[in-house]
Amino acid sequence: MNRPGIRELECFVAVAEELHFSKAAKRLHMSQPPLSRQIQSLEQKLGVQLLKRKTRLVELTAPGRNFLNDAREILYRLDRSVIAVQRMQQGEDERLRLGFIGYLLAPDLIEVLRSFREARPQCQVELVDMEPGDQLADIREGKMDGGFFGIGPNEPLWDLKAFNWKTVPLVIVLPENHRLANKNCKLTLAHLRDENWVMVSRTRAAAFRRLIDELCEPAGFLPHIVQESDSVQAVMAMVAAGTGITIVSETLTRMLDHGLVYRTLSSRGAVLRRNFVWRAGTESEALRVFYEVLRQYRQETG
Repeated sequence: MNRPGIRELECFVAVAEELHFSKAAKRLHMSQPPLSRQIQSLEQKLGVQLLKRKTRLVELTAPGRNFLNDAREILYRLDRSVIAVQRMQQGEDERLRLGFIGYLLAPDLIEVLRSFREARPQCQVELVDMEPGDQLADIREGKMDGGFFGIGPNEPLWDLKAFNWKTVPLVIVLPENHRLANKNCKLTLAHLRDENWVMVSRTRAAAFRRLIDELCEPAGFLPHIVQESDSVQAVMAMVAAGTGITIVSETLTRMLDHGLVYRTLSSRGAVLRRNFVWRAGTESEALRVFYEVLRQYRQETG
């Protein structure tokens, strides 16, 4: 097989991301002619046109768009492997690769990671921000050692183990001038029946959205959602701007405070159970220690 070289992949990714040969060459600290030769060589090896050249700009072909994802992944895995062997040379001879959901990265998780580092200093931990479905697939395929979920997988875990390491209260997020912001009573979901809601999208947080529906239905309504976003930060900003209200876990109240008021939600079951998931039967010594750190954290924090 006439396999593409790493430099060819680096050149292709640079051109594909910049969509401009001159900018890509500058980014790679090389002149444009050798860059063009690297791309031509790559296309010849693949037997596929990856780029459409125009006068000044570049467009990706359909095969080029598909190959870009693979090229990025190859380079990322190579970089990760280089870092891993360098750390092994420095005495870190183990590695845990853990998935997490970016907006759930909070001080409690950082505290767990710090405690594990103290308990297992020879083990390097790699965190990867991934969607829940992608985490499950990689854990099952052995690409990930485990993953953190905001609620937990909504499917049978016949081949996986799950541990509820933290339970977090849910809070109501209101614009600071909202009529309920200074109300001197415990707020329940019944108070929110007629409100406009801003929510993280179902594609981003399907399990969380199901939880909110399950909480609201006994109160006799489903949220009237006027705006959605894949970004929790964007949701909070829209609430601050007066678009509507939302509900988040208490750990996210540190994300933004200007223009917002957080109120405790007193409805039954208004908590978020955060879970760590790993594949059954694959517990390495490092993973066993990590589980013990999580278990100890739950005992100490109640």
